[in-house]
Amino acid sequence: MKRRSFLTAAALTTAGFSLPGDATAQAATPSAAPKRDGPRDIPRYPQDAWLDQIPGKHRLFLDATDVAGAGGALGYAWNFMRTSTTGYQLKDEDQAVVICLRHEATQFAFSNALWTKHDFLMKEKYTHPETGKKVKGGNVFRPGATGTKSMDNDFTWDALAWRGVHFAICGTATRGLARQIAGARADKEAVQAVVDELMANAPGNAHLMASGILATQRAGEYAYTVVRA
Repeated sequence: MKRRSFLTAAALTTAGFSLPGDATAQAATPSAAPKRDGPRDIPRYPQDAWLDQIPGKHRLFLDATDVAGAGGALGYAWNFMRTSTTGYQLKDEDQAVVICLRHEATQFAFSNALWTKHDFLMKEKYTHPETGKKVKGGNVFRPGATGTKSMDNDFTWDALAWRGVHFAICGTATRGLARQIAGARADKEAVQAVVDELMANAPGNAHLMASGILATQRAGEYAYTVVRA
């Protein structure tokens, strides 16, 4: 999905739109920011508490929004942990690593048992992040992909979860996927049953968040370095 672009004031002027007469002066002399007596008081919520409970002083949050981002997040997480060991003699438990799967990356959280069970997932077509070839059905990020072989054992969500990596799963996208699987006539209870099934088949250390973008924002408040994968 293409990223949105925003017109700058210069572009607006070029397009024939003029700024208010005093806009330039206002831009040149911005008003002073309000003074604060101390650091900003950031509210804390119980549904975010897990972000602070992961052991490890070095915090990294990888944000994936599509299959290419999911592949990038997997590689970045693996390399971050590997080079922390080889370059700093640290252990996995010294790192707090979270991978966020949201938007078009969300379905790649779930097991191949579900991809085989549900036609909606079996019809999924995407580009393999490693080979660049087209894939239909089967989740190469989890063991047991059909049609196309799963990625090497060290390069699956399951292997990373075993090493202590956590996953923030977009609740909005997961419910959207559940509605597609449950069918147009499904009621809320039926949709929720599919959500529960999906999360029961997520990798270890998975957390269903209200939305992926909210999880990404919260990670910044908990002192994670947020990287777009």
